[in-house]
This record gives sequence, C-alpha cells and structure tokens, in this order.
Amino acid sequence: MSDYIRINMLGEFTMAYGPNTISDQDNRSKKVWTLLEYLITFHSREISHGALIKLLWPDSGQSVDSENALKTILHRARATLNALGYTDKRLILHRRDCYEWNPEVPIVLDTELFQKYCGAASDQTLAMPERLKNYQRAILLYRGRFLPKNPGDDWAILVSDYLHSLYLGTIHELIGLLLVSKRYEEIIGLCHKVCTIDRYDEGVRYHLIRCLYLAGKKKEALEEYERVMKLYYDTYGINPSDELTALYQEITKQLHSPTADLSVIRQRLREQNAKKSAYFCDFSVFQNLYHIGARKASRDGLSVFLCLISLTADREDPDHSLMAAAMAKMEATIGSLLRSGDVYARYSVSQYIIMLSAANYENCTGIGDRIIKGFRNAKPKLNVTADFTLSELEPLYPAGEGSQPGQEP
Repeated sequence: MSDYIRINMLGEFTMAYGPNTISDQDNRSKKVWTLLEYLITFHSREISHGALIKLLWPDSGQSVDSENALKTILHRARATLNALGYTDKRLILHRRDCYEWNPEVPIVLDTELFQKYCGAASDQTLAMPERLKNYQRAILLYRGRFLPKNPGDDWAILVSDYLHSLYLGTIHELIGLLLVSKRYEEIIGLCHKVCTIDRYDEGVRYHLIRCLYLAGKKKEALEEYERVMKLYYDTYGINPSDELTALYQEITKQLHSPTADLSVIRQRLREQNAKKSAYFCDFSVFQNLYHIGARKASRDGLSVFLCLISLTADREDPDHSLMAAAMAKMEATIGSLLRSGDVYARYSVSQYIIMLSAANYENCTGIGDRIIKGFRNAKPKLNVTADFTLSELEPLYPAGEGSQPGQEP
C-alpha cells in the first residue's frame, strides 16, 4: 500500500489511500466535508477554534453551542476519515486551542500539483518539449472547478477563482505556442475540452472558431459561431464581441473558393432546407441585404421598410432564460407570418429587425400588428411585452443624385 493519501479537489473532492476512497458524494453532513476541505486546503496552517466556528456557523450568533457543536463535527469528520484505513498517525490534530491537518501525514494534493505544473509550463528557461509536457500535465489535472459542491463559501470562491484564472491563463499560453507551429487540430481538441469545463470563455471560443476556419473546416466554424452567439444571447443577454463578429465576417467572405463550373456555383447557392417562410439570417448578412435593398429601391422606385420588433420583460432584472424563451417564440412567430421574400435577423438580445419590400406604410403596420398579435396568442404565455416601430429604408442615392428610377447605375 502507498504511504501517502491522494486528494483531489478539482472537479470533485475525493481522498484515497490504497484501494480505499471517500468523497463528498457520500451522504454526510455538509459541515463535515467543509471542515475536512478547509483543513486540507490550508494544511500548512494551524486553524483556531474561533475560525472554525465562524467557518461552520457564520450567522449563528449565540444560537449555537459552538463548543459541543464543533466537537460533534470533528468526531464525525474523524469517523469519515477512518474509512481510508490510514492507521499510522492521527490525521487531525488538536493542540493549543487550534486544529490542523497532521503535517507528518504525507499527502499528494491535485491543486498543488496543478500549480506546480503551470509554473513549470511558463518557465521559459526550460526546453520547449519539457514545457509542453508540463502544460499537458496541468490540463489533465484540471478536471473542473475547485470543490464544485461547495460553491457558496467565500473562502472556497476565492480559491476557485484563483485556480480557474490560472487554468485559463495556462490554456491561452499553450494556444499561443501551438499557433506558432500551426497545430490547429491540437488547438481544436484543446478548446473542445476546455468548453466542457468553461462554456463561456470568449477567448477560447474565438480560438476554436478561428482554428476550425484555418484548418479548412469553414462550415464547422460558422456552426460554432452560431452556437456561441445563441449561448451569449440566452445566458448573459449580451451580443458577441466585435472581435468575434469580425472573425465571422472574415470567414463568410472566404467561404467559397474560386470555381469555373456554374453548376457547382448554383448548387452552393441553393438554400439548404428551404421553407416557405421568411429568411432568417445573421445581422451581418442582413446588413449586406439591406445595402442591396437600398440600391434596388433607388433604381426601381420601390418602397422598402424596416420594422424593429422589441421585447420588454414585465419586471425589472428579468431572468435571461425568460427572455431567451420569448425571443425563440418571437423568431418562430415572425418566420411563420412573413412572406418568403422578406428577411429578418436578430438585432440584439431583445430585438429582431425585419426588411419588408414592395409594401406601403399601412401594409407594414398591418404586418407589425399581426406579428405582435401572433406572439401574444402563442403558447406558452410569457411575462414579456412586444411592440414594433417602422422606418422607410433610405435610398442609396438622394433625390437628383446617382441612379434614378428606370435608369441603370
């Protein structure tokens, strides 16, 4: 049997000695696990009686018999540790009105190994193969946030935020090194792994999309962008960054390589899974279609209107999931009520923009009214108010300038 206790705190809390393992998945008092986790995290310190009382009963005041309560929790903690079968030394010591993890008991702690490997990976005095090996070791150890079942305690939050920041910094350092060697497939795999731990780091998402694009996987890159856009809208209620939007526009411009075969071009242009409903697109695509519409309106003298649909939650500080559900319902409503030649896009976290062609103001008002009514009648009912505003599309050329109706530009 090994002479040390292996302890994991990243992604889970487990303690193992030889074949024996205990974890916070066991049905024990949360205070028992908090006590053990705290003593182990700060195993190089002595923790005072008062500090443990404050840790375990932060808001108790005089309502808790702290002396006896702490004795009870310590007794349960020692009973839990007995399942490890470690009998060489007492694991928790009590002396001078302080408690501590026995410094003579050898432990291997994943958080300390993780920090050691991160430090070695960033050490530019080491050879690159050794640095890369340490990067991989660190990433392999980081299986998730520090003590994920104990997210509410201030001390655990501070440690968790520090280690997670170190993890993301290490990830970005490694991506930078791999980019130099154009190891795009490795970066893609790395980013996918990180996204299972942290879905919301925009830097990782940016590198994933960019490397999919650089690896020739343009379709996958666009699909990933759409996922990120929806994730940020629905979770945080924010728009993608300018950097992500610029990357998206770069990818769409380079999507197709030159070809002389018209039949191939026609096949690529054919809309996949086309439906008899309005055309929904990304806002950057909508902008291009807007410019085309402006040119056509200038040339042919047609009226084109913009309709802005806005949703407002009926209460302050709404849950993002409520707005996400409302926006999904509105998207379906718009698509079903507009003509197949109309175009619409998501403009913000709570708005859709529609381009209505070959219509007058009264007709567009009727269309807006139908959309709002359709949204209100759709189920499920949501505590969200919808309204719309209209504006006629500005012609590309002011009156008397450039192309006139009936003339070629």
